[in-house]
Amino acid sequence: MYYAACFGDSLIQGFPFGARYSWTAAAEEAGRLRLLNYGLCGDCCDDILQRLQNTVLPEYVRHIIFLGGANDLLQMRPQKFILADLDRTCRWCEEKGYRLCIVLPLISSEPELNIHLEKLKSSIQESFAKRVFLLDLQQPLGLTQKQRKQSYLDGVHPTAAAYRAMGIYAEPLLEQWLRSETV
Repeated sequence: MYYAACFGDSLIQGFPFGARYSWTAAAEEAGRLRLLNYGLCGDCCDDILQRLQNTVLPEYVRHIIFLGGANDLLQMRPQKFILADLDRTCRWCEEKGYRLCIVLPLISSEPELNIHLEKLKSSIQESFAKRVFLLDLQQPLGLTQKQRKQSYLDGVHPTAAAYRAMGIYAEPLLEQWLRSETV
């Protein structure tokens, strides 16, 4: 069994269905993962980091999965603040001996928001690819506008079927990361 603590916003939490129907739960069902869900709807990256720093994790957890950024953009926080929060997260995890996975921002079905999401995704890839494991869950949601429209309830939150597809897609990638980082 491989363990990770998942911190993030509604996309970790599984909004609006709840943690039992999140992509993290679907990934657990698909394999040998145990993903502790610490997602909280509406959180920005600084909120997520603060919750991470203030959570006492079980001793057997040495891996952190972090998903955030969309709420920051929706609240018009500059990208440089988001990247600084991610950098602080990386440094904190390094200091505490945790391995970090950053889930890249999901491209939504909202074209105007996507301009910012795509820039943030690219900046995260450029800034963190050599430091942490980056997980891109876009493929199961679709790459075209039509596919994305079908995958989201409200433009940014996946349908139950899309969360499930994300989990099934993520499971082997996360298991490989956890296995290689555990040895």
